[in-house]
Amino acid sequence: MSRILIEVIEMNREEILQKAQSKKSNALDEMELQIVQKGNGIAMFTTLVLCLILMITKIIAKQPWYDVYSIVFVSLGVQHVYKGIKLHRRQSITIGIAYSILAILIVIWYITKILG
Repeated sequence: MSRILIEVIEMNREEILQKAQSKKSNALDEMELQIVQKGNGIAMFTTLVLCLILMITKIIAKQPWYDVYSIVFVSLGVQHVYKGIKLHRRQSITIGIAYSILAILIVIWYITKILG
């Protein structure tokens, strides 16, 4: 019985080794994927904080601040569209497109406001 168990363990090792060797060299493992995701989260949070600081500064200086919203919305839009395309989720793509369109409209509104 122990001989059969050893054969099963050896077979599982071979399967695992084959899977590891057949893995694409540019594919991320779980740890790398978590690092990328955490980095994206930190980057997005930092962008939001910077936009908040710029918006408050512009409000105090009595300047139009709509451009700051466009930065936030275009970031969210691109993020959702990319996720939707990669994961084949129509809802994410739709939300991403909506955020992107909103960002474009805000930029147009901002430009018309500052140019007169």
